[in-house]
Amino acid sequence: MSHIFKKPKLTVQRLVTLAMLIALAIIVSKFSLPLIPQQLVISLAFIVNTIIGMIAGPFWGFISLALIDVVDNLVGGSGNFIIWWTLMEAIQGFFYGFFFYGKSLSTSNKKDWLYVSLATLIIMLIGTFTITPLLIQLYFGVPFWAQYAAGRWLKIFEIPIRVILTMVLIPALQKIPEIKRLSRL
Repeated sequence: MSHIFKKPKLTVQRLVTLAMLIALAIIVSKFSLPLIPQQLVISLAFIVNTIIGMIAGPFWGFISLALIDVVDNLVGGSGNFIIWWTLMEAIQGFFYGFFFYGKSLSTSNKKDWLYVSLATLIIMLIGTFTITPLLIQLYFGVPFWAQYAAGRWLKIFEIPIRVILTMVLIPALQKIPEIKRLSRL
């Protein structure tokens, strides 16, 4: 619990790594698949967000994901810059850092699978299932219930995909010495 308030030192290497990951997150998010425009979008950007949280911790994860949203909107986003979406992304960055900073994962450990499942569920519950539909209702006038009737509930099928991809990729990445050092494993 003490790592919540303890932010990793922002060294030149960590700063450059985060800058590259922010750029990568923006690029990866451009390859998202909109199933229902502005409501249901499938993206693999969560993988980069997880890596950012793993390296940055809660504080810098908060800042990094907020920067991703701002830069993405400045560089040719949808043109719908709303500060509350930036805050939601920042909150998710905090949780990615909270759950994955300093946490060593192993594909053979059942507790790690449960841990990643719980982390994914909490992050998606906050961003995907609660705050995003609320903001869409406030800014675009689409009622909360109508979003779920139109297909937002289908995002529940994304949870196992996220868990499997996270458990396949993150333990492999954690074996890289530089990532291991940056994420304090």
